Amino acid sequence: MLHMSCTAFNFGFDVGTFGGVQGMQSFQDDFGVYNPKTKLWALPSWLRSVMTSTPFVGKALGAIGCGLIAERWGRRSAIFWLCILSFIGAALQTSATTSAQFTLGRIIAYAMTGMAVVVVPIYQGETAPAELRGMFGCTIQFMITLGQVVSSLVTFGTKGMTSNAGWQIPIGMQLVMPAVILILLPLVPESPRWLLSKDRVEDAVKNLKKLRKHAGEEEVKFEIDSLQYANANQHKGGWMELFNQKNRVRTGIAIFVMFGQQITGQAFPSQYGVIFYQSQGFASQAFLFNVLSNIISLVAVTMTWSTVDALGRRPSLLTGGSLMAAMMFILGGMGSVPSHKLTSAGKHMMVASIMLFSFFFSLSWAPVSYVVVSETAASRVKEKTNLIAMVISVLTTFVTSFSTPSIISAIGAKLGFVYGVINIMVVVATWFVVPELKGKSLEEVDQLLESGVRIRRLGEVETKRAEAIYEEKERPFERVEVVEKVKVENGS
Repeated sequence: MLHMSCTAFNFGFDVGTFGGVQGMQSFQDDFGVYNPKTKLWALPSWLRSVMTSTPFVGKALGAIGCGLIAERWGRRSAIFWLCILSFIGAALQTSATTSAQFTLGRIIAYAMTGMAVVVVPIYQGETAPAELRGMFGCTIQFMITLGQVVSSLVTFGTKGMTSNAGWQIPIGMQLVMPAVILILLPLVPESPRWLLSKDRVEDAVKNLKKLRKHAGEEEVKFEIDSLQYANANQHKGGWMELFNQKNRVRTGIAIFVMFGQQITGQAFPSQYGVIFYQSQGFASQAFLFNVLSNIISLVAVTMTWSTVDALGRRPSLLTGGSLMAAMMFILGGMGSVPSHKLTSAGKHMMVASIMLFSFFFSLSWAPVSYVVVSETAASRVKEKTNLIAMVISVLTTFVTSFSTPSIISAIGAKLGFVYGVINIMVVVATWFVVPELKGKSLEEVDQLLESGVRIRRLGEVETKRAEAIYEEKERPFERVEVVEKVKVENGS
């Protein structure tokens, strides 16, 4: 499962790399516009917006294609094509001589990210033990953040190069991870649940043995039998099922958490952090601040490995979203101070608020959203649910990424007020929309979401694991004997 999460490494690496290289003079010399006043080449704001936002078109197309590939040919096939797109995108960017070629390379590379955020949560949700699903679900965000940390360190090391090697080295390093993933792909077992959906029972048993190495032969067979019984006739459904009476709540939850993940403002620090630090007079420290911010985020994601299954999904999202709002309001408050009155301490407080926002985002919405999506979708429409949720996420990210440079130009740090209000609205909606599903198997999740109980009270509903349901079906006479024995002993 960690191998599958590695597919998201290039997602974070690309975001972190471009966030840094667009602040390099060597990159602006190659793709910028000459300013006769400053006698320097610089990227105009419209080109920054285009280079940052249009790749999300590729991400949407990748998500759509991945859903079809993962459903028809399996999760491993999706990973194979993900790697191929990574190679093409990275090669186009590294060899680019025009902004159009560079942007095209980013669009293709982002198709890879769209595939990763669709197939990885599906695979992890299907293969991880229920009690560890939250932890494994957070590893995708861990790899995204690790990619950002590594890229920020690389750009920090190459920022001083005056030749185009300064930006080509970090961009070219995106060729490394796909090669590693492709080499190790034959060792990754296909999802047993997907195999069962294709009636490939023997292959499912074989792959489940690989995933449950410490389980005995009987335990593996029992788990396969119970999954078959619990998911009888659970072949793939059509698009209309996403919004029928049985599934529309589940689809809505998946869409909401991925929308909430992006609308809360993460595009600001991750994609424009370096540029913002430079605009506040931290030209020599901007890249260092970017490194520190990414390291802090990595620490936060690592913490979620224990908190998401201990505290749960709802507390993580509610607490994290509230603290993110607080950090944005602090940023907006500092941005409201006239520039000539803003002290050095005030500027450093703005930097700290951005870093802490990234910390709380990585502790909550960044990883937990993927966990909720992976466990919410019904088996019959899992790929389609993830696909539509990711497309909504992509569209939201496109809007925020495209608009952020203009907002920064117009109101500067006061954009903190905008995102602060949005975060509060998302937190309120989360209270009513997001269920608590920690420690539940996917079959128990089905029972919860079909119970008709209000979402915020689902944690109180008692459920049965697939194994227990199957065991009752296999041994009905034993249950009758126990009941009769109890009646006799009680004198009834």
